[in-house]
Amino acid sequence: MKKFLLFIFLLLGALNTFAFTLSPEAKQEAALFNTFLKATYALREEDPKAFLYLQKALQADPDSKYLKRLLVSSALANGTPEDATPYADFINQGENSAEDWSIYGAYQWKTGDLKGAKESYEKALTLDPEDTRTLYQYVLLLSTFPVDEAAENFTKIAQKYPDLACDAYTETGHLYLRRQNFQKALEYYGKAVEADPTEPTPRLGRGEIYEKTNQFFLMLHEFEELEKMGYANAGTLSRMGSVYFLVKDYENAEKYFLKAKEHFNADAPSAYFLALLAEQKGDFSRAVGYLREASDYDANPSKQLQAAFYLKRLNQPKESLKALQQAYRAFPDNIEIAYFYALMLQQLKQDKKAVKVLKKILQTTPNYENARLALAFSLETLGKYAQMEEQLQILLEQNPKQAAAYNLWGYSLAQRGVRLEEAQELITKALALSPKDNAYIDSLAWLYYQKAE
Repeated sequence: MKKFLLFIFLLLGALNTFAFTLSPEAKQEAALFNTFLKATYALREEDPKAFLYLQKALQADPDSKYLKRLLVSSALANGTPEDATPYADFINQGENSAEDWSIYGAYQWKTGDLKGAKESYEKALTLDPEDTRTLYQYVLLLSTFPVDEAAENFTKIAQKYPDLACDAYTETGHLYLRRQNFQKALEYYGKAVEADPTEPTPRLGRGEIYEKTNQFFLMLHEFEELEKMGYANAGTLSRMGSVYFLVKDYENAEKYFLKAKEHFNADAPSAYFLALLAEQKGDFSRAVGYLREASDYDANPSKQLQAAFYLKRLNQPKESLKALQQAYRAFPDNIEIAYFYALMLQQLKQDKKAVKVLKKILQTTPNYENARLALAFSLETLGKYAQMEEQLQILLEQNPKQAAAYNLWGYSLAQRGVRLEEAQELITKALALSPKDNAYIDSLAWLYYQKAE
């Protein structure tokens, strides 16, 4: 055992002696290797520190084309192309591979030299035509060029790489579509469909153009083809439903909206139109359900207001009030929701709350006549007659032809049996503005009854 321990001790001593006898060149090479290894691991983990490790490695080997290329690539990955500039001269060091040109092309693109980037990508593809990554970047770059120039280049790609013809023509179609050149877009989408009839994207493009140009039956044809091919989704199906709804083919409209919900139950357009169709049938319960299933229900004040309306039609005023209260809390600055919330509070004899809501509306929208009239009604109900008259005076100054305001004021006076001559004058003004309104006629009859007593 002692001999074994002595052997280990001597061996460690020998290793230490060897370590301390490394030449300066060997030490420098070892340091470079360790730093490069750290950079490699950092690159693998997409750690921004990789750039710093590579800089340190380059200090040990300042003429390394490989390290410079990695530095350029790392800077681009970090989103800081300006950091790559000191090392972009790697492209001038000896012969270049396809990868060299591809990375240099990406650097040129990010620094605004689009023409240079195009030439670099073309050199890369000449050296390695099968490099799909570079080809993809090249296609994206061409999309930034003027549309006719890009179309010419995409056509060359389609002719040179038949497997990419459909993608190249489709991208050209997208370019013309974005520029509202529908004729050219349809031309290239047509070429894309010819190149690959099973690819859905160009058919979607054509369908969008037909929709934009009100050629709805051509749009239906494209989407029906997609459905046959198994590429239908909630978006295409709901758009088909909306076309049928537009031409009042409600049976097919409902069929396609329901198909859309099978793909995505919360599809917002389908939910909206299905609610309208249910409303037409008088099925308000189902209409509420459709609206609440929509993906945008919680963020859509109009749909929440519509749901409250359906609940009221179902003779569920408390549920309607609850829906309006939730909407009011979610959208406190939405005037329309606040107004209808106040009306429902009035209906349920909660006028004190209604007054608070209506006053808040008028703080931001003082010219909202209906809100001020509703406030006057609640104040009258609460017996706050002076405040009621103040609000009606403001309203009539804003609009002297507001018949309902004259009637409310006159009826309130008649109901209390005070200032009856003034009440008659006010109700008469209301009738002069709207002589066939039965409510105003009843007010005048009540006034005569009060005067007769």
